[in-house]
Amino acid sequence: MNYLLEQMPQAVMIDGKAVPINTDFRVCLRAIQALEDERLMEHEKLTVLLTLLYPDPPKNTALAIKQGLKFLNLGEEADAAKLKQQQVYSLTKDSSYIYTAFKSTFNIDLNSVEYLHWWKFRSLFADLGRDCFFNTLISLRSRQQSGKLTDSEKEFVRKNPELMSLHEIKRSTAAQDFISKIGRKGAT
Repeated sequence: MNYLLEQMPQAVMIDGKAVPINTDFRVCLRAIQALEDERLMEHEKLTVLLTLLYPDPPKNTALAIKQGLKFLNLGEEADAAKLKQQQVYSLTKDSSYIYTAFKSTFNIDLNSVEYLHWWKFRSLFADLGRDCFFNTLISLRSRQQSGKLTDSEKEFVRKNPELMSLHEIKRSTAAQDFISKIGRKGAT
């Protein structure tokens, strides 16, 4: 897709029809939080994905899931194993650093912007300033994974394990709300 000449997609194709999809970055972030949530079962993650991305979920859920995941990955098929292996940030755990990076790099306050298309968010995300703490943290985590930390960086990592870890991701608010809602419906 040419970002300069084409409109960002507002729908995905399912069974030959354009099905509207929620494209705001907040909705997509909530869907990704659910997908990253290790405490959710696979079918719960996919149910949250369908509920968040589609205002009116289509009947062909298998294709809706596939197209939804493809939309989240900017129109490209994703290899989940490869993505997990190379992960050096968490959209959940690192949210405060991402927020300040957007503010300092682009002067965009993500809390007050009314709407930002997911693909635009991802493009800006990929171009965050080198001097922001978020990129420093990503660089440290990347070099830690490859075993290329300097002695002073190793000391920093040793003293700040909670900062370096990606495994402290808590259940997302969207997932908690959705699971609670299912529980209430099942109890009636």
